[in-house]
Amino acid sequence: MTEEYSFLPRTKETPEGADFCLRLDNDCMEPFLMRGELLYIDRHGAPEELQPGLFWYGGRVLCRQWCEDSAGTLHLLCANPKRESENLSLSKSEKAACLCLGRVVLKKRLPIPIYRT
Repeated sequence: MTEEYSFLPRTKETPEGADFCLRLDNDCMEPFLMRGELLYIDRHGAPEELQPGLFWYGGRVLCRQWCEDSAGTLHLLCANPKRESENLSLSKSEKAACLCLGRVVLKKRLPIPIYRT
């Protein structure tokens, strides 16, 4: 398996603390983070609860807001209500297989996802 990537030079638009960037390839975080947008990632910082991070789970890289409930279940949430079915809830044993790759560097906090189902 080969991985294709290219280096992007740092510019004045590169946020402070960003270690790498990637292009968002889906609409799970719309309307706050748009498909095709460059996401800047701080790999040394953990995202605050209910803020977006980059996660590796089940062989996929996911951009999701996260929270943990009182039972220790980790919830990886889509901001887009149309993608609520793609939310993940990982038990204590399952979350051991989930790796946080870093926090998405943003200028403002995202609101808590609201679903109307």
